Amino acid sequence: MAGYGHGSVTGIDERTLGRIDLLLFDADYSAAADAVDDSWRIAVLAAAPRARTDRERVRAHAVHAANARRDPAVGRVRDASIWHRLCLALALVLAVVAAGLVLPSRTVGSAGGFGLQQEMLPAGAAAVVALSILWWLEPLRAAGALWGSRLPAVLHLTCAALWLIAAAVAVLVRWPEIDAQQPLPVTTGLVLLVAAATLALFLWHRAARADRSGRQSGMARLTGDLVDPRDGVAVFFALDEWWRVAGPAALAREGARVRRVRVEVLARLRLAGVITGIDERFAALDPPPTRWRERRR
Repeated sequence: MAGYGHGSVTGIDERTLGRIDLLLFDADYSAAADAVDDSWRIAVLAAAPRARTDRERVRAHAVHAANARRDPAVGRVRDASIWHRLCLALALVLAVVAAGLVLPSRTVGSAGGFGLQQEMLPAGAAAVVALSILWWLEPLRAAGALWGSRLPAVLHLTCAALWLIAAAVAVLVRWPEIDAQQPLPVTTGLVLLVAAATLALFLWHRAARADRSGRQSGMARLTGDLVDPRDGVAVFFALDEWWRVAGPAALAREGARVRRVRVEVLARLRLAGVITGIDERFAALDPPPTRWRERRR
């Protein structure tokens, strides 16, 4: 989103600006009129973080209900929580630690340092744990539930490359550090590291297909989990019913803040080139919707 990184035009807080940018990043508007029409909904979701959570809960429930009618054995639609995002952060830290333990960052044998004999097994274990978390999170990432399209499949390829480079350094550069009488910890760690890298490449290949499907952004994000796309009507109906109450309630509860956030939304759309300055000025005069419903385009 081109508006990202620009300051506020109304002096609103950075956290709200960040939420606006996250919502607009994956909006994929096909026309300026669609963006202007959606600006009130974006303003409500950015002004009240709980509204965004409630909307996603309604969407997931409607999708699951539609899928269950088609196939009673279908699994429940999962949504990402702060717990999932913390797990993702942990996986990324472990991925870097796994490579960092093996890649030489100091003179081999320096005082107080460990050698490959002590570092290889923890490195392999860290890579396996990181891969396990990434594998577990992949359905959420592929569906855009973690951070939309801002978390591409290349993440897995990067991890695989790091681990393969670390494995090559261990064999070609640091292998003399091992104790020939006790090679098992090192060889086990090396096997774990290479296995994690190989599986990460497989995960990247599968994740890249999910990215190409386009389910992580735009309108496809709403109905991408459906077993039968024809059930999208039921999902939109459920979201319409939620907006019918949530939209007016947000304006009644904190109307001034919602209007202020909408000014920011329009400014960012202009900075992104989605709408023109004239569009922005005319849209700023529009009253709130008389009929709140989910975006259709």
